[in-house]
Amino acid sequence: MTPTSRSSARLESFYASALRLYPQPFRDAYGVAMRQTFRDALRDSKLSRRALIPLVLRDLIMSLAKEHLAMLRDTFARPALVFNALVLAGFATILALALYAIPQQLLRRGADDPQVEMADNLTWQLEQGVAPTEAVPAGTVDLAHSLSPFLIAYDDQGNSLASQAKLNGQTPTLPLSLLEDVRQRGQDRITWRPGEAVRFAAVIQRVNGAHPGFVLAGRSLREEGIRQKAVKQMAAIAWAAMLALIFFGTVVFGWYTRPKTA
Repeated sequence: MTPTSRSSARLESFYASALRLYPQPFRDAYGVAMRQTFRDALRDSKLSRRALIPLVLRDLIMSLAKEHLAMLRDTFARPALVFNALVLAGFATILALALYAIPQQLLRRGADDPQVEMADNLTWQLEQGVAPTEAVPAGTVDLAHSLSPFLIAYDDQGNSLASQAKLNGQTPTLPLSLLEDVRQRGQDRITWRPGEAVRFAAVIQRVNGAHPGFVLAGRSLREEGIRQKAVKQMAAIAWAAMLALIFFGTVVFGWYTRPKTA
């Protein structure tokens, strides 16, 4: 065997190995013809090996990518498979939202304890005629740093009468629109932001009687915010895990149920 023949045999063997990278249906349909075409090209004296090899390699890379993408499309882009995956992803999303929203709401509602009781007790004392300075316990709660619950008594115009709470040395005021709402409803439970970086779970209650006004009982939401963030992270992890499981299951099911060729 001449050196040229040995070189041609090695190239044919390499090309035959490269054809195994194609999907089976493609090899069955075109493998023999492609090998024969390559063999004929090697024997063509007008086509140099230096020009032929880059041309063949470029064609292999492009056609391999094209055929494998086509195989993936035929395997995984079936309407029923895609529909089932989207439905499962929708259920996973709804479940993840529920895993976040339900604990978040429970945490926020629980943040109103013990303010409801504190506001109710202070309202009762003021309606019995106890002076605000006597009814509101002594002491100061720095709203910028403290987690302690606090009480504030306001007159009917929203001016502070007695207060445990201080923010930047002042007792926070309430918007008149909020006071009007409480005046009509009797009580309101809100997330109160008297400053840029502070949030409180506040219960505002109407005081009736000879000296009408309002009372506010509040407590910092700092710890509840940390818990809500943890719940959000856990829900996000659960959502990602469910989507990954759906994707993996869809790929495996799609592969094993892919259309078979005769």
